[in-house]
Amino acid sequence: MGRKVVPLSPPTEHRTIVVVDVAEFTRPDRTVPHQLAVQEGLHDVLRAALAAAGADPAGCAIEDRGDGALILVPSSVPKSELAEKLPDRLVAEIRRHNATRDRGAQFKLRVGLHAGDIRRNEHGWVGNAVNLACRILESEEAKAELGRSEQLVALIASSHFYEEVIAQEPASAPESYRRINVVVKSFEGHAWLRLHGETGPPSASLQAARPSEEDRLVRSLLNEDELKVLQGLLSDVETTRLPMLVSRATRAAIPVRRFGSVWDAFDYLADVNAGPDGIPPAIEFLELLAADLGDENGSELTAWVAQKIHTLRRATEQQERQEGRFPVPAEPRLHLMIVIELDAIDDSRCVLSWWRQDDPLEWPPLRGGVCELAADELEQRIDDVIIEAEGVWSDQAVSVALEFVMPRSLLQLPIMGWRKEHRSGDPRPLVYDYPLVLRSLERMRSAHWHRLWRRRWDSALDDHPPSPRRIHPYGLAETKENPIDAVLSESTWVGLVMDEPPSAHPDPSAGPDALTAALRAGLPLILWHPSASAEDLRELVSRLVTADGGLSGLPGRHRAARLAATEDDLIRNLVVLLDDPDRKIVPGGPLSPTSSGGRK
Repeated sequence: MGRKVVPLSPPTEHRTIVVVDVAEFTRPDRTVPHQLAVQEGLHDVLRAALAAAGADPAGCAIEDRGDGALILVPSSVPKSELAEKLPDRLVAEIRRHNATRDRGAQFKLRVGLHAGDIRRNEHGWVGNAVNLACRILESEEAKAELGRSEQLVALIASSHFYEEVIAQEPASAPESYRRINVVVKSFEGHAWLRLHGETGPPSASLQAARPSEEDRLVRSLLNEDELKVLQGLLSDVETTRLPMLVSRATRAAIPVRRFGSVWDAFDYLADVNAGPDGIPPAIEFLELLAADLGDENGSELTAWVAQKIHTLRRATEQQERQEGRFPVPAEPRLHLMIVIELDAIDDSRCVLSWWRQDDPLEWPPLRGGVCELAADELEQRIDDVIIEAEGVWSDQAVSVALEFVMPRSLLQLPIMGWRKEHRSGDPRPLVYDYPLVLRSLERMRSAHWHRLWRRRWDSALDDHPPSPRRIHPYGLAETKENPIDAVLSESTWVGLVMDEPPSAHPDPSAGPDALTAALRAGLPLILWHPSASAEDLRELVSRLVTADGGLSGLPGRHRAARLAATEDDLIRNLVVLLDDPDRKIVPGGPLSPTSSGGRK
């Protein structure tokens, strides 16, 4: 009888081991859709945070573990750099995720850190180092501390990783860790715990308080004489983009309020702490202001900012910000997105919520408010929302578009005829002041439709302006041989002109529904008319679509055509549904800390 052959062990590889777990993943208030949103969001957070910390996700081995992940970072990535940067980047990405999700889809994270030699076979990665990282992650003390705290991340470093990496690198904040005992299964030892990143609204974490060396205030960098010189420099400066510059300087992390002058804005920001990269918002504000001015004052501000960045030793971080900064558009536009939903029980009532954009380069904003009301009160309440938004925007010389996101059952609401300023006794049609955009709530909520939607939108932008041949000119009656859903699946189409308005509740027995087919296929543009056929609309649609500005400019051209042809039924009653995938929101997301909304 021959001897049993023992298979050769695969070679060892030295890796930094990062193992993560979502805290309280199965808590009672998380529904299955919530868990799916958390799982998807977790991997988005991990990829973005790793990349920002210098560890290309493509070069890491990442194993999904349901409510967590095992990440093996190659030895080419310095451990000290990962220990320094990863905590802040995880917090930033989790905040970004949580800001646009309701409570059930928000999450905290436990993160185990270790390093060692491991092996890989066809089933995955194995080794004592992986086992140890997983054991310390399950520390009951770490779980309890994170659950009681207002922090987003619990970092649990092995004794080896802490002593050899974190303790040797001051930038990793070793003083913020404390030693804890860990007893999990067969493991008994100790690790080092750090809680990091407040969970409250971003404004709460940017309150004026005594900052650390890495989170200092601008005011602490200036003596009284320097403040007087800066005040003199800013006292005569004016800009129509002041709220926008403040919003960009703070990364939309604090509510924008009205300021009497540029100096008032700087004085306010001088008491706001820096973010993770150590650049105070007031410094960022002055740099953005200098670029906006572009004159002699701008040159002086640029030199002043350069001096302070040198003092803070933040030249690399400033360059990273500059490289990732988009210029303010020559003709910026803000959006007020209004979502109308039918009440789940009483279809004579609606739920109204809204998202107000204060910076044309920041999206999504936080939800501005929510209220429940009778359907016949919608126009008046939306009037109040618009008036409130206009008060906030009063210092901005920018254009504004209104977007109405509605379910199929409400698409026949006469929004084109709605008015504002009812309380004045002389209400004014909305279309006089804004392009009005109709959008689909079903599409907004159906993430499984979004990939095709993005592909069709990008295809339309590449074909600028899109050819009328890419707008399907026929309704369901013209496509008997090929059902409409099959026809629209061809990537040629970016738009559909329907032969009749969509019904509020389609009849499945009647065959494929044109509106549903268009939404599923990702067509961003859908048009219809209450009495005209697709053939009647051919010339009008061709004129609107092929003009300069492409699809994104279509609402403005539709508005201009309506105003120029007040007696033309064809243009006045044309309904345009246009969905831009760059402006998505999560219905039911968290409210802004300055929200005035409430349920009646």
